[in-house]
Amino acid sequence: METGKKKFLKRGVDYPIVDGARTLPGKYYHSEEIYAEEIEKIFNKFWIYACRAEEIPNVGDYKTIQVGDESLIIVRDKSNQINVLFNVCSHRGTQLCAEEKGNFNTKAIQCPYHAWTYDLSGKLLAAPQMQESEKFSKVNCSLPKAHVHEWEGFIFVSLAENPEPFEVQMEALIGKFADWKMADLRIAHHIRYELNCNWKLILQNYQECYHCLGVHPLLSELTPVQSAQHDFSKGAVLGGFMDITKERGSMTMDGEAAAPPVCDVSGDDLQRVYYYSIYPNLLLTPHPDFVMFHHITPLGPEKITNDCYWLFHPDVIKDKSAQVGVKSAIDFWDLTNKQDWQVCEQMQVGTKSKRFTRGYYSGREEILHILDQELLKALGHEDPGS
Repeated sequence: METGKKKFLKRGVDYPIVDGARTLPGKYYHSEEIYAEEIEKIFNKFWIYACRAEEIPNVGDYKTIQVGDESLIIVRDKSNQINVLFNVCSHRGTQLCAEEKGNFNTKAIQCPYHAWTYDLSGKLLAAPQMQESEKFSKVNCSLPKAHVHEWEGFIFVSLAENPEPFEVQMEALIGKFADWKMADLRIAHHIRYELNCNWKLILQNYQECYHCLGVHPLLSELTPVQSAQHDFSKGAVLGGFMDITKERGSMTMDGEAAAPPVCDVSGDDLQRVYYYSIYPNLLLTPHPDFVMFHHITPLGPEKITNDCYWLFHPDVIKDKSAQVGVKSAIDFWDLTNKQDWQVCEQMQVGTKSKRFTRGYYSGREEILHILDQELLKALGHEDPGS
């Protein structure tokens, strides 16, 4: 790291950033080797977002997710407990479930190849023509499990054998958005975007508004760019907020609130929109009247899916007269998302150039340097500038 430079001070937080901070080299967005390290050292070890509890409300409901080469089944069992099972039969390794979501109507999971059958907690119930002995026992053939933790209706999983406690990694989240009562909110809409860019570019784009005036003219009208504040950086959580221009307004096509304030939201939060990165794959955006979030799934160094969800209070979703406001919020963020995706994909192309070495961060991109440092620390890499 270069020395003798001045620290940037962000309101409320002293970030260890120096003037002249450099971006990561282009290889961090394109290298297959670095991507493999990220999967092994970050996605297979950190607590990562998996799905909403409301997506599997009933016994036997399941959803599958992909984490690198691992497929996981998130399923609700007969005791209403959520289990996260590795999607691989203990017999010969066949993938048990190929569908993205559904319900195990038999209340059991059966391998499509040789009919080995498991209960919803992963216990092996039947192995046709296999005779139990000292060398083979059904007790020893349960499906491997991942760790699971539910926070405010969001289900997180960890593939690590002994993960850091959720409350330690996600300390900043505990109680942070309690007024929104997000466990009580429901999905009003979902859009899946398939993007040709590295997963880190989406996180970086999300945490800075240096680009907003040029890329997002409507967003810049609704929320002053200069109002951006980063108010937390600890563990896997980084975030802040921006002010909303219109009194009791929101981020919609006309700037009007899409719905009444969410649950107990009051005071300053009625005029703020929050942007929190829950590292490495969840972007959480509470508004006064709804919550939007992104679920990022890397599919290689240069490809991701980005599932965007809009959460509203159930009363708003049921109210037909409220759907104009809901649609306005969805349309605004779909427009804004697509503007972001275009520049992120162009950055993916540009950083592959042999003429690109490392760029320089502006004074409004300090948080991106923090993200870079978290990545290098997790990978065990030296800072390229040191």
